[in-house]
Amino acid sequence: MHRSLAGVAVAAAMSLSSAALAEESHTPEPQGLNVSNAMPACYVDTWNWDYLSAYACSAYGSDPTSIVTWGVLGLDQTTDRYIIQFLDPCYAHGYSPAEGWSCLSVIAKYQTLSQRIRVYDNWTGQWSGTLTVQASYYGND
Repeated sequence: MHRSLAGVAVAAAMSLSSAALAEESHTPEPQGLNVSNAMPACYVDTWNWDYLSAYACSAYGSDPTSIVTWGVLGLDQTTDRYIIQFLDPCYAHGYSPAEGWSCLSVIAKYQTLSQRIRVYDNWTGQWSGTLTVQASYYGND
């Protein structure tokens, strides 16, 4: 008698937990970040460890040219959810887990460059507006 009651109790518990799991699996996944969180960013390469800075960046240097890295902050770029579109010329494109998708441009001393960026969300089909970021390179002479 104890075994049959225990078996019924286990079967009931399993069916209840299966029903709970089935109900949970129909819960929509959280959307998380979307294109409205995207912030255009950049850094001008220096001898220091550089980080992307939202909306504008600058650096001082003695070399006649430097490299600007353009990117986007505010999105999780470790999956294929987002497409980053750089609208102005770049000489190279790349990806790193720390910075996401990026493109590189050469900047001359005393020059200011702009990069226009758009972001597409593959999950929602939504495009960001055109995002603009500016980079400046100053001489320290």
